[in-house]
Amino acid sequence: MRAKCTLLLAAILLLSPGLVFAQSNKPLTNDDVVQMVKGGFDESTTVAAIESADTNFDNSVQALMALKAAGVSEKVISAMLAATKKKAEAAKPAVAAAAPAPAANPDVPEDMGVYTKLKGSLVEMYAEVVSWKSGGVGKSMLSMGMTKGHVNATVSGPKSKLQFGLPAELVIKCSEGVTPSEYMLLKLDEKGDRREFRAVTGGVYHSSGGAQKDAIKFDFQKIAPRTYKIVLAGLKKGEYGILPPGGGSVGATGGGASGQTVQGGSMQSGKLYSFGVIE
Repeated sequence: MRAKCTLLLAAILLLSPGLVFAQSNKPLTNDDVVQMVKGGFDESTTVAAIESADTNFDNSVQALMALKAAGVSEKVISAMLAATKKKAEAAKPAVAAAAPAPAANPDVPEDMGVYTKLKGSLVEMYAEVVSWKSGGVGKSMLSMGMTKGHVNATVSGPKSKLQFGLPAELVIKCSEGVTPSEYMLLKLDEKGDRREFRAVTGGVYHSSGGAQKDAIKFDFQKIAPRTYKIVLAGLKKGEYGILPPGGGSVGATGGGASGQTVQGGSMQSGKLYSFGVIE
C-alpha cells in the first residue's frame, strides 16, 4: 500500500511540475532545470515548468554552456531565455502615453484677418476692394504730406454682404508686430450704388468736413498671441468697415483705442472688411 502511494505521488509530480514550482516561494534556477533533466523529466514537462513558474535564470554564456554540458536540450534552454526576457519586460516601468495635442480654440482663428462671431462660430468678414480718388492731394504728395489734401475712398455696392445686429463680437488676428490700434473702424456714407468715406494725409475725415467723424474709437482685449477681441455696441444702423494697416490711403491708417496714426501707404487700391449694422 505504501509503495502505491509513493508511485502515485511521483506520477503527480511528473504530470504537474509547473504547479509544484508555482506554489514554491523559490524562483526556478539553472540548477533546478538541470535536476529536472537528470531526474528524467521529458522536454515538454520541463518547458511547461519553466513557463508557469517564477524564474531566476543565469543566461550568461558560461551558464548556457554549463546547461548544454549537463544535457539540457536547446528547446529547454530557449524556454529559459524566453522566460528571462518576459520577466525583464514585465519589470520595465510603464511608458506614459503621449499627451494628446491641445484642441484648437474655436475662438482663436489660425489665419490673419478680421472675423465676427455668428451663432457661436467665427466667420471671416468679407474683404471688399477700396478705390481711392484724389481730391487736391497732389500737392500733399509732392510735399511728403506736409500739406493736407484729401482722397475719397469708394467701395462698390450699396451694402455689405455681412449684416448683423448689436451687440456683436469681432476678432482681429494681426500680423507680427501689428496691433489693433493700427486698424480703423469707419462709418461709411451710403451713396446709392456705392459707399464712401474721405481720407486726408495723416487721418480720416467725414465727407461733410467734420474732423474724424468717419473714424470710430474702439476698445480691444488680447485673447491670444496677435489675436484681439472687440465688442461692438452703440453703433447706429448703417454701413461700416474696418480698414487694416496699409489699406491704401495717403497717411495709411490709424485709430483704435489710442487714436494712433501710422504714417505710410499709397494711392493704390486697398481692402476694407465691411459689415452692416441692422436694428
